[in-house]
Formats: sequence, structure tokens, C-alpha cells
Amino acid sequence: MIWARYIGLSAMAMLVACSNDSKDVAGSSFETENSLAFHVRHADGSLAAKAKVIINTADYLASGNSTIVREDSTDKYGVLKLDSLHMLAEGDYVVEVRSIDGTDEQKGAVSFEVPKTIPDSGMIVPVNTALPHKFTGTVQTDKSPVWVNIRGLDYLVQVDEQGSFTFESLPEGDFEFVLVTQGTGNDSEPVVLGSSKFCVGCKGNGTNLLIDTTIPEKKAPPVDTATVDTIPKDTLKHFMFEDFEDAFDEEGGIKEWYPSNSKDATAELEIINTLSDREGYVAHFQCTNDSAYNWALMGRYLGGAIDMNDLDSIVFWAKGSVKNYISFSFDIIESDTTADIKSGKSWMHIELTEDWARYTVTPSSLLAVDSNNTGGNIGWDAVKDHVTNISIFGGSGGEFWIDDIEVFGYEKFTPIE
Repeated sequence: MIWARYIGLSAMAMLVACSNDSKDVAGSSFETENSLAFHVRHADGSLAAKAKVIINTADYLASGNSTIVREDSTDKYGVLKLDSLHMLAEGDYVVEVRSIDGTDEQKGAVSFEVPKTIPDSGMIVPVNTALPHKFTGTVQTDKSPVWVNIRGLDYLVQVDEQGSFTFESLPEGDFEFVLVTQGTGNDSEPVVLGSSKFCVGCKGNGTNLLIDTTIPEKKAPPVDTATVDTIPKDTLKHFMFEDFEDAFDEEGGIKEWYPSNSKDATAELEIINTLSDREGYVAHFQCTNDSAYNWALMGRYLGGAIDMNDLDSIVFWAKGSVKNYISFSFDIIESDTTADIKSGKSWMHIELTEDWARYTVTPSSLLAVDSNNTGGNIGWDAVKDHVTNISIFGGSGGEFWIDDIEVFGYEKFTPIE
């Protein structure tokens, strides 16, 4: 059974690969007429002789029942030539190079297309190699066992009990990582649970979270708007954190509050006083977000790290039309004052209506931590000593209005010295 062959690996990826010099390899009289040839070079430009070459279809999965199209080696000039007897059928493919000079010191991969008719001059596919990279990530799923594949490459790894996976050695590039579980029956194809593109070898990668999209989405329960604070207001210290009446700077821009979003989402924030159903200025936030991996928010820096151990509650007025819910978040964003503190957040999700209502956020209402720290949630106990920012996330897109954010338990926020 093909699963047994690959236990301990991981596969399912589309990739973007490096270009290479398409000229004939130095020292070779090789001609490419009516043929397909792969030219492989080391990172320093030298020829990759006797390198292992693996050719797969672009949709290949190591955990499936499909087989490798071809496996061969380059000659002393770093060339693998396929003549008319071994020509690939029309379609999309991925060529991977590894085991250069008998080691895995360098690896490379590139996608290419075989047209219906090969040009008379033949085709050359250049492949550059580089040092391989270790890649780790986490999985969000309720199924077990599950594996991670890289589409088009012959790699496969099983997810551990903590929901983590690790590839010890991968070529550079953008890959489609695919989460699968085994189908029923010995000859069944794996069941795809979800996929996402990640960059191997890129600096500054965030949490590489692979989500099982077959899990039904759970909506947050409605917030009880009847409870404003847990202690009667007249006996509890409190202050108006933001009423947006003095939200503009001298140049007409917005003071303190900012919009922020991931690469493929959008976020817009404005302060307006055109609403007839609420007196004075309010914040109006709009965002687009079509992926579970993206985010958009309006946030405010608190001037430093705040000890919120005495926080009773934060209450605010809101209305909106968003997909699913908004999220109110207490954040630790690393800075000079939190250099030794783990960055993350503690948050709760709130379903809004199209009518103004008052909502309450208490430490006990914040979401519990799961093993994957989903969404960067590290829990209230981890952030309460050093909260640096407050954020309101726009969820899966839409718009909402916010007004009169009050804090109960403090007379003001004073950053830790």
C-alpha cells in the first residue's frame, strides 16, 4: 500500500522556481532538437553532474495512488535529455533535483509545461539548486491520523499529536501544502481536507497554519448585552477610553487609532458624525477578507505595556454588517518594552446586529487557549501583565461602527516603567 512507503515524509505543492541560464552547457555538444532536456546547475553556477532528477505531474501527491512519472540522473554535464522514446505527454509537470554528488546538500524544483507539439529546436528546462530548508507548521483539524503533502513533489509527513508537522529538508520556492487523511479501503485515494500556499526559504514567515476546511464553521454565541459590568458602576473605578470626539490630529488625520491588514485583505478606518441614530462622532471600519489566513483590524497602541490584572470589563457600543463576527482583542506586540515577552493575543468573538447595542468584554469571556494557539491566541493569563494594543478585527469582511469604549477597574491606563 502506497501510504506505508512514505510514512515520515510529506507532499502536495505547487511551486515557483528559479530561472537558469538556458544556453547549452559548457563543454557539451548536446543538441535539443525534437527533445526535452533539463539543465541543472549548483547555486554557484557549476554543473550538477550525476544529480537525481524526479519528474511528476503538477497535481502529484505522494500519499495518493499515482506513481512518479520518471526518475533519472543528469550526465557529467548536468544534463538529462529525454528523446522521442521517452518524451512526456502534453501537460503540466514539476521537476525536482536532489542527491547532488551523492548528498542532499543542494535541492531545486521548477514547474514546466510540455506543449502538444515540441518545437523543432527542442525544449530546455533550466533548474537551479540551493541549500535546502527546514519547514515547520501546525494543523487545525479534528481528524486523525492526517498527513501533509506538497503538490508535485515526492514528500510526505505525518502530523503529530500536538497538531505540528516538520519537513527537515525542502527546496526553495512557493509550494501548495495539502492536508489529507486516508480514505476507506486499501486502494482508496486520500481525502483532501484543505490546502494553503507557503513559501519555503522566505524570511519572516508567520505561523504556517494549515486548516481543515471540511470542519463546519462554528459561530460564536450571541453576547449578553444586558450585563454592562460585573460590579455596579457607582462602586467601580472606570474611565472613557475612547468616545471618538477628539479623534483628529492638527492635520485632520486620525490620532492613535490605525487600520491594519494582511497582504490579501483590505482595511479602511474613518471617524464620522453623519449617523442620525447616535450623537457625535463614531468610528467606521470597512474591510474585505476572503480567506481564513487573512486578517483586517482597527487598533490602538496603549503607549507601552499595561498591567491589566485588575481589569473588570471593557464595554462599548457597536453595530454592523459583517460576515460571522468581529473580534475584540488584547494584544502583546513585541517592542522594546516587551522584548522578552511572547507576542500574541487574547480575544473573544462578537456577533453584531444592524442596530446599536452595548457589548461587554470580561477576562472570563475571552476564548480559552487551544493546542495550536489558533489565530495567535495565547490566552488572557499570558497577555494580562503586558497588554500593548487593543484591536477590533473585522472577521471575514464587511463594515461596523464603534463608539464610547469604557474601561471598568481603572481610572486610566499607565504603562509599566
